[in-house]
Amino acid sequence: MTRPFAWLKHLAMIAVGYLFAVLTSILVPVLLIALLEGIEDGNWSIIFAFDWLGSFPLAVLTVMVGALLIVGPAIFVAERLSLRGWFYFAATGAVTSTAFGVSMPRSAGGFVFNPGYLGFLATAGIAAGSVYWLLAGRKSGTRRDLG
Repeated sequence: MTRPFAWLKHLAMIAVGYLFAVLTSILVPVLLIALLEGIEDGNWSIIFAFDWLGSFPLAVLTVMVGALLIVGPAIFVAERLSLRGWFYFAATGAVTSTAFGVSMPRSAGGFVFNPGYLGFLATAGIAAGSVYWLLAGRKSGTRRDLG
C-alpha cells in the first residue's frame, strides 16, 4: 500500500469514526428520553413523534459542525501524539457534548445549572467518544508508522 493511499484511508477512518460518533451523540439522548418517558409501559410515542426525516439530518449537520470546533483540536492532538486510550476519547466526548449542549440556546432565561442535564449530556458524550475510539481512536497516530 502506498503512503498517500494509506494516509487517505486513515483520514477516511477518522471521518467515518466522527460521523458515527455524532450519530451516537444524537441517538443516545433520544433513547434515554424514550426510556425515561416509559417505554416499559408500551409508550413508544416519543420515538414516533421525533421528525426523523425533517429535523434529524439538520441535527446531524448542526452537531457535526458545532462539535468539530471543540473536538477537532482534540482529534488533532490524539493523532499527533498517538493517544490511543479509551479514556481520552470518552473524556473528550463528555467534555465536548457538555460544552456543546450548554452552549445551545434553551430559552430567553439562558442556562440554568441542572446536574441531571449535565449528566445526561456527559453520558451521550462518553458513548460518542467510545464509538469514535472503536472506529478510529484505537489507531490514532498510525499514519506516522506507515511507509
